[in-house]
Amino acid sequence: MRIISGDMKPKISLIGVLLLLVLVSVLAGCVGPDTGEGTAMFLPDQSNRRVPGTLTFPLDMIWSYETDGLVYSSPAVQGGRVYFGSNDGGVYALDLEGKRIWRYGTEAFISSSPAVSDGVVYVGAWDSNLYALDSKSGDLLWKVNVGPVTGSSPLVSDGTVFIGGGHNISAVRDSKILWSYETGGSITSSPALYNGTVYIGSWDKYLHALDSADGSLKWRFPTEGLIYSSPAVVDDVVYFGSYDGWLYAVSEGRLLWKYQTDGAVYSSPAVEDGVVYFGSADGSVYAVRKGSLLWTFKTGDKIFSSPLIIDNALLIGSNDGKVYALDKEKGGSIWSFQVEDEVGSSPAVSDGRLYVGSRDKRLYAFG
Repeated sequence: MRIISGDMKPKISLIGVLLLLVLVSVLAGCVGPDTGEGTAMFLPDQSNRRVPGTLTFPLDMIWSYETDGLVYSSPAVQGGRVYFGSNDGGVYALDLEGKRIWRYGTEAFISSSPAVSDGVVYVGAWDSNLYALDSKSGDLLWKVNVGPVTGSSPLVSDGTVFIGGGHNISAVRDSKILWSYETGGSITSSPALYNGTVYIGSWDKYLHALDSADGSLKWRFPTEGLIYSSPAVVDDVVYFGSYDGWLYAVSEGRLLWKYQTDGAVYSSPAVEDGVVYFGSADGSVYAVRKGSLLWTFKTGDKIFSSPLIIDNALLIGSNDGKVYALDKEKGGSIWSFQVEDEVGSSPAVSDGRLYVGSRDKRLYAFG
């Protein structure tokens, strides 16, 4: 393992399209920044991808940390540490200078992204296990078989962990499965929790809404394609994308509106003030309100990364090897940085720094 300092400029290269299953695992595994409430995970407020704070542009690369596998996992930042997984089978904890504190090794890919809560790091692996690790030492506290976790990232609420594995969404507490709900297809979507309901997409082409207490089905909504995108929920409206190319807005199982792109929507949406931001495999980032396009920004390749809103900026990665900061009002580029391979990992921000992983086997820190 090695740390690359910020004054080393990465080479620009063009990369072919990822295998479908691996691409799926990119967008479903996206962890957000530290909320200051003891939990860091994909949906910082359990329903959305927007965070407080600011970033000062242009950003410089401060450091990058290289692993022995592709980094599809997105980082979680909490308590002065950065946690992420790698396809070398490792879960990593780094300090804010990019130095390794610990590594926990599994025997399988980790494209799921960690959730950190109350001193415990939760992460799923392709070996079918959900792992609970001590955040300080990296020691294993427990693990439980939930089915192959090929992309779904854990959501933690009041000590209960919700995660998709195989065809199932499971609720786990202290290594015990409280309930498990089986869908008709594989799950790479990450769950969202809102007002006692867990929302998750499946390869069976349905968005499922489940009672968080017992896993019973409240309703499900059909699409025309596999659902890899993880839902965002705001004011009882669920926003998510599908392989059929549509971005959907659904409430209580009823379609409110939808917007069509020219490619599959793997990216998970971010929502603020009624505007839905997301990427598409057509290479564009979209801002849509009630089904009407506000703006679009074209990148150089497909987008599997999920956007993060901070202040007036929208942060997102692209398979063109760049991480972008866009003006969320107008869609213009504020800043971008080219790394050595595709950026399918989704950004996290903490204390004025941006963190993101890449297929070049590295985790990057910008500030």
